[in-house]
Amino acid sequence: MSKANIVPTVKEIASRCGVSEATVSRVLNSNYKHGFSVREKVRQRITSVADTLGYRPNLAAKNLVQKKTQMVAILGCDIVLGWPGNIYQTIINASVQTLHVHGYDACLTVPNLEQDDTELPSWKVDGVIVLQECSQETIEVMERINLAYVVINGVGGQSCSSVIPDDIDGTQRAIRHLMDLGHRRIAYAGPTHEHKRHRSIGDRHDTYLSELSTRGLAPIPGQDRVFRSAPAFLASAAVKHHATAILAYDHVEALKILHGAHMLDIQIPKQVSLVCFNDEYLCDIVTPPLTTVAVPSRQMGRLAARMLLKQLESPEDYLPECIKLSQDLVIRYSTAPPLKK
Repeated sequence: MSKANIVPTVKEIASRCGVSEATVSRVLNSNYKHGFSVREKVRQRITSVADTLGYRPNLAAKNLVQKKTQMVAILGCDIVLGWPGNIYQTIINASVQTLHVHGYDACLTVPNLEQDDTELPSWKVDGVIVLQECSQETIEVMERINLAYVVINGVGGQSCSSVIPDDIDGTQRAIRHLMDLGHRRIAYAGPTHEHKRHRSIGDRHDTYLSELSTRGLAPIPGQDRVFRSAPAFLASAAVKHHATAILAYDHVEALKILHGAHMLDIQIPKQVSLVCFNDEYLCDIVTPPLTTVAVPSRQMGRLAARMLLKQLESPEDYLPECIKLSQDLVIRYSTAPPLKK
């Protein structure tokens, strides 16, 4: 093994600086308790040698000294890996940036629930951010050990804070936009079987049904089915049942519907208008650009991190809260008045 591949140790730093290993360890871990002190010249020499060698303190040892890890775990990352350009990538980026400003690191975990009942990492963390949902066992463990945690777009236990998008208002605005254009036969493309069960799924579907019912309109058949194929959905909703507009659960399904419409020679928005949730990557550059209900993903990420930091830094003042954020309707060119018969 080449010398460049050898991990530097406290012993090597101590040898080069002519001090004890204990002194090196305490300097690098900023442990100046119980009367320990060191001359500034020696401290600078230790840190300089450590930097030159590329030394990184052992996290476990550092935790024993500081009693805190300065580490936050983010659970639910399997959805980030499984979907292209989804809102949770933006949420994680915003959360991590906020945590970094306050001196915390973050770790993303994808646990194997075949081997363990909880999604918590095997190492110690100070707090947790949950994306959408986690197992009931995980919630029970966090509640039992008083671990600070925040849930994004989901629910937790009694001590949990959460940040959620206002999907009810967002759905109402989307339906209202289509109604104002003159649409009365509005289909709903629900989530796929790969979507985790979380509050957006129920809020969007239930509001679609209630908004149509309030206006004396009937839902298009298929609104309660799992979305599996864009061509099959369009053949049923648009061709067989004459829907003139579609509200899609998210932008990924909307992109599939755009592709399926091209395959079936259905023109969007001339023949069928299309609205979706999540104003994410590609929505504004596909043809036609998509009208979207823009989930405030960056704001959700920042808020979740701040809520967690509030728990960590002032636990005695902490009270659980749920923050609901409004969503903007971004009107582009995938919606238009229906064709006149």
